[in-house]
Amino acid sequence: MEYNHKLALIVAYYLSKFDWKAIENLGYKKFRHAFEDIGRILNVKPNTIKNMRDEFDPLNPNERLGWYQRELRPSRLQVVEKYENLSEVAFTEIVKDILRSNENEEPTVELQTYVELIGNDEEDEVKGNREYTTRGITGKKAEELFVEFFNNGIIEGLSGELVDRRDDGCGYDFKMTDEPKYLFEIKGLLDSKGGVNFTDKEWNTAKELGEKYVLILISDIGKNPKVTILKNPFRNLNPTKRVYTTIATNWSIDSNQLVTLTH
Repeated sequence: MEYNHKLALIVAYYLSKFDWKAIENLGYKKFRHAFEDIGRILNVKPNTIKNMRDEFDPLNPNERLGWYQRELRPSRLQVVEKYENLSEVAFTEIVKDILRSNENEEPTVELQTYVELIGNDEEDEVKGNREYTTRGITGKKAEELFVEFFNNGIIEGLSGELVDRRDDGCGYDFKMTDEPKYLFEIKGLLDSKGGVNFTDKEWNTAKELGEKYVLILISDIGKNPKVTILKNPFRNLNPTKRVYTTIATNWSIDSNQLVTLTH
């Protein structure tokens, strides 16, 4: 994958993640204007920028469905893994840096750092490194199906109130308020077979909660959804640890500024 296309992926993920707020942050009035200007700066076709954004859309809470028919390719997954935990402020500054700096003849150290973490889809496919993730359409759709199935008594006949904890970073997606007070982690597969990922937080929470932690796997989402229920996945599954590098940002204040505050 070309250098500029890797930068375009980062910008496209930002546009998807922060949607109209991203457009405002970058000083555009419409997405069309953003695609045209960003495409010019990065020497990438505007429609390519749009298509890249659409690939990320199923991961993010906006009105567009995006390319929900398929899982993300390895390079897209790498962008998500590296950039998803950045704040809006930090991510905005990185994107502005990309758009300001890319017109230089030689890539800056910062730009090289941004793209060196993104591989090539073709190489990853050949090596068999294709990742399956619930962060794409399968995750969102699986969560929707789980709520529907639970409310209809399809999840082992369980009933009661579900509390949505997906945005709380607690290591699971839903919890029951009534006995047996299970905590549910939802994973989805587009087809009938495939693998899923647990974050370190999810896996450690599964360890701590034991039998109360229930994995709900909804497979074949694209055709005929099937529910598989597994209690205590920490005891019953044997995952492979995967370590990856993320982009982190800190903010430095030089000594001259601090001098003015102390006098």
